[in-house]
Amino acid sequence: MAEMEIDFITLRDGIINISGYLKRDDVNTKIVFFVNGQQFSPDSYDYPTRRDESIFNFDFNVPVKDNELKIDILPDNSESCPIRFRKFCNLSEYSNYYVKDGKIVFYDGSFNVVDYSYSKLLSLESKGLLNLIKERPAFFAQALVFRMMYLLLYPFMKNKEIWIVMDRKTMADDNAEHFFKYAIGQNDGIRKFFAIHNSSRDFNRLTELFNKHILDCDSIKHRFYYMFTKKLISSQGSEFDLNPFLNKNYPLMAGITNLDFYFLQHGVIKDNMSSWLRKYDRNPKLIVSSTQKEYESLFDEGYFYSDKVIQLLGLPRYDNLDNSGLKKQIVIMPTWRNYITNDEELVNSEYFRRFDSLINNERLIEHAKSNGYEIIFKPHPELTPYLDLFSKNDYVKIDLNRRYQDIFNESSLMVTDYSSIFFDFSYLKKPLIYYQYANDYHYDSENGYFQYREMGFGEVVSEEEQLVEKIIYYIDNGCEMEDIYKKRVDEFFKFHDHNNSKRCYDWIISH
Repeated sequence: MAEMEIDFITLRDGIINISGYLKRDDVNTKIVFFVNGQQFSPDSYDYPTRRDESIFNFDFNVPVKDNELKIDILPDNSESCPIRFRKFCNLSEYSNYYVKDGKIVFYDGSFNVVDYSYSKLLSLESKGLLNLIKERPAFFAQALVFRMMYLLLYPFMKNKEIWIVMDRKTMADDNAEHFFKYAIGQNDGIRKFFAIHNSSRDFNRLTELFNKHILDCDSIKHRFYYMFTKKLISSQGSEFDLNPFLNKNYPLMAGITNLDFYFLQHGVIKDNMSSWLRKYDRNPKLIVSSTQKEYESLFDEGYFYSDKVIQLLGLPRYDNLDNSGLKKQIVIMPTWRNYITNDEELVNSEYFRRFDSLINNERLIEHAKSNGYEIIFKPHPELTPYLDLFSKNDYVKIDLNRRYQDIFNESSLMVTDYSSIFFDFSYLKKPLIYYQYANDYHYDSENGYFQYREMGFGEVVSEEEQLVEKIIYYIDNGCEMEDIYKKRVDEFFKFHDHNNSKRCYDWIISH
């Protein structure tokens, strides 16, 4: 029997969008939609990460012009098939409705859109609560408390404009923090909060800056505001980083936590990341891009977002990049490898051997020392739990505390591999070197639009001695970026005006 799963059913700007897939026995079977009895055919996408002859991906848009819509989805062979909701869908078997833009969207065997009324909300929610009590899934009691809170308070909260902004749960100082600093200064009547866990080293710093605007991640207060938030704005794209209900009762709270997600991005996309940033798992209302080539790549490489979603606005954190406090400082900043999951895999990897050797290279250390250069090893957050496995020496400092922007602004030279942080550093027109000893990165760096040797902002090297020679060259020449790379920087970035946060804010507040 064929099976159907719904990725998302969203109401935005007066349009219902339904995406999902049909898993079928007959590869010729497709999907048809019936909207108030009228038949339509959806678009179909060939997702690179969901390629299977048995799968028919579908995406359908219908304007909400009538007071009521009834939408049925069926295989075109007229066979009935069960409909299920995928994990991050905004409906679930326990929560079959949501309220948005003066409408209620609900599922009762058909998808329906009707005008909002509290009596209709009360009816749908009562059925959901009774189902929870009857089925008693894991963590249902907690979900009952929050859903009853939602039901009682919705009439008082539905017209309040609330934004939650966040970077990682345990780390700030990314695009969201820089965006928040700008947004909090705008007199727009919006209640804005920045969410971060109290275990983070950034928590006290941000509390001193923003006080009552800070939410402790996963706290009751955070979850309360999350239920009524209109807009979630973040540099992170994963529900695991963003949703305070995810670990315990996400399917039980689907629909109640119905917000628009605005993805500020963690960096400039240079590789084909459609294996991760795909519409059927993410579905943001905004994806920020910073360069023309990055913008164009997001339409070409299997992401399948519309031009309403992808906007060329610039990364907010670039507004605060400058060369203030420049020091004789070399920073080594490799990215992570997703295939490493434990101590043994790390120490047996070439990744570990290469960078452990580099930070202990005697020739590099002696030349840096004799010329007054400090060497900083700034590990990726995922590498932090494994730092005791690295060999240590008295000269190279492993930095866990300084903010990334301070390191970018102060350092004279950067060594990285595939990390997109090189865009931040090169934006300041300071030399960098790509240490790419092997093609072992978890994203497709060969088939993305960004080709390091032709487009990069520094030399690509594969051997440690070659790398050390190039570092020594830069030290001896006052760490001056070569003209060819300066020209590439000028041509690559769309904006150099320090107004990225403003552009992002203006777009978000009007959409």
